[in-house]
Amino acid sequence: MKRIKFKMAIAVGTIALIAILILLSPIFRIQEVFIVGIERVNESEVRERLNLNYTSNIFLLNTNTVRTRIMGNPYVANVTFRRELPNTIHIIVHERRLSAYMEHMPGSFLFLDDFGHVLEVRSSFTEPLPLLVGLSFTRFQVGEILDVPIATNFAAVVQYTQSLAAHGLLDQITHINVSDPSNIRILVNYLDFHVGTAQNADEKVRTIAEMLKTFPDPTIIRGSVDIREIRAEYFLTLLQ
Repeated sequence: MKRIKFKMAIAVGTIALIAILILLSPIFRIQEVFIVGIERVNESEVRERLNLNYTSNIFLLNTNTVRTRIMGNPYVANVTFRRELPNTIHIIVHERRLSAYMEHMPGSFLFLDDFGHVLEVRSSFTEPLPLLVGLSFTRFQVGEILDVPIATNFAAVVQYTQSLAAHGLLDQITHINVSDPSNIRILVNYLDFHVGTAQNADEKVRTIAEMLKTFPDPTIIRGSVDIREIRAEYFLTLLQ
C-alpha cells in the first residue's frame, strides 16, 4: 500500500514539474495577437485596452479581465478568444450594429444599436440611417440601453431599417416616427407613410418603393398614404 502511494506521489510530482516547465518555457510566451471582427472599433484601441504583456505565458492569459477591458468600448457587445499553440492569441470582437439616430437636443444626436444601446453622442451624422422621432426619455448613458417607455419600438425599427436597406431607400428617409407603436410612420421627403406595426414590414416597404417610382418628382409631393393594412390599392392624401 505504501509503495502504491509512493508511486502516486511521484506521478503527481512529475505532472506538477511538467506544468511548471510549460509555464516557464519561452516557447509558450505570447508572440502574436490577431484581432478580427472590428469595423467601427479602432484596432489600436483594442490593443491598448488589451494591455498585454508579451512575456506572459499563453496559458496564463486572463480572458475575463481582457474581455472586460475591451468591452469598455460601447460598440463592443462581446469578445471571444482562441489560443493557437505555441504562442498566438486570436481575439474575435463582436460589435454592436449602428441602426438609427435620435436627436438628444438641437445639434446633438444619439447613435443607437438594434436594441437601443447608446453607442455614442455626436453633433452630426452622415450614414443613411433613420432618424427616430417621437420617443421620450428621462436619461441616458453611453453603453447602456436607452430608457424609453416603449422598448419594443426598437425591434420594429430594426425590421423596417433592414427592409429599407434591402430596397435601397435608406438614403431617402427623412425620419421614422415611433411615438405610436401601433402606427409607425416613415417619412420619405415630404411623403408620410403610415405603416402601423412591424407586421408585414418588408411588404409595406416594397409598396413604398413601388409608389415612389410612380411619382414624377417625389421630393416635392406633400401628402400621406395609409398602408397599415395590405390592400390591392392605396390612396395618396395630398397636403397643401
